[in-house]
Amino acid sequence: MFLTVPRQSTGTVPGMRLSRRAVVLVAAPLAVLAAALGLARWPARPEVVAPAVSAPATIKIKKGDISTVRTMPGTLGHGPVRVLNGSRTGVLTWLPAAGATITRGQRVYAVNDEPVPLFYGRTPLYRDLVTPDTVGRDVKVVRDNLRALGYSVGAPVTKVRDGEAVLTAALLAAIKAWQRDLGLPETPLTAGSVLVLPAAIRVSALSAQVGDPAAGELLSTTSTAKVITVQADEGEAAAIDNGDRATVALSDGTTTPARVTSVSTALQTPDGGTTPKLAITLTLDKPAVLKRVDSAELQVSFAAQTHQQVLTVATGALLALREGGYAVQTPDGALIAVKTGIFAAGRVEISGPGLTDGLTVVTTG
Repeated sequence: MFLTVPRQSTGTVPGMRLSRRAVVLVAAPLAVLAAALGLARWPARPEVVAPAVSAPATIKIKKGDISTVRTMPGTLGHGPVRVLNGSRTGVLTWLPAAGATITRGQRVYAVNDEPVPLFYGRTPLYRDLVTPDTVGRDVKVVRDNLRALGYSVGAPVTKVRDGEAVLTAALLAAIKAWQRDLGLPETPLTAGSVLVLPAAIRVSALSAQVGDPAAGELLSTTSTAKVITVQADEGEAAAIDNGDRATVALSDGTTTPARVTSVSTALQTPDGGTTPKLAITLTLDKPAVLKRVDSAELQVSFAAQTHQQVLTVATGALLALREGGYAVQTPDGALIAVKTGIFAAGRVEISGPGLTDGLTVVTTG
């Protein structure tokens, strides 16, 4: 195909006629582009994968005890200090060293070179045991201790009240044998010739020295076992009894169980304090966990309120209802209204129709 330009009077204009080659040069790129478009393949649409839906976390309702706790500071040590006074006349000729432990049968101090041994018991030797067939609690203390030390004290007399014993011929013979072994004169036991205390003692400090009169303040003692002492207000202590369980938080973040062994009845103001307190003493179930520690400040938790054998669930299972109150949800989506009780240690007491021990409910984790 050709394009003709009209002639002018001056003649033809050279180069104004388009040749076939020019047309081809223009059309060729278009053909290539068309071919490319016709042959090109569009990329495949990416496949859309629906995210996996995980099952909700669940937990079971349990039946058991639940307790709220009251936490108070405590101090590890050897417990309350007890001051011992001498009850004999004479001169002190021997005293133990501070930190010493004294057990049954060992001397606590010496007067005029005669040792005053330790007996375990609650009744002190308050009279001279001279007359055979004397009956009393002090006689039983002597009998029990000599038997524990390995001496033959004879058969017990049954026709006496509980907690008492009789000064029999066999017991008198045992007393003399014990005195010989200690190098003491074989004389009747007199008041003050032995020191009666509930258990072994640890000497914490000396108040006297050798050469002082024996009738006076001699030394201070504590328990040999490590104990934890909590100073509590009168109201707090009123809810705690001997034998109650407690939990002690240790410095490494762990806890260990303990038991209350005594609650004092005498209000005392602690050093540096202004309010009188009652001392609560506890012993650890496993003393070995603090065998290398002599003193420490610890946190002690006591049960403040306990509900026994109730249904409980993790607090994460509670759902707040728009109309008020709470519910738990079963895995199938059903809601069960609940009434809540006490909260403690991440769990809550629940009650209501449809709740059973072992029921599976949804939780947040």
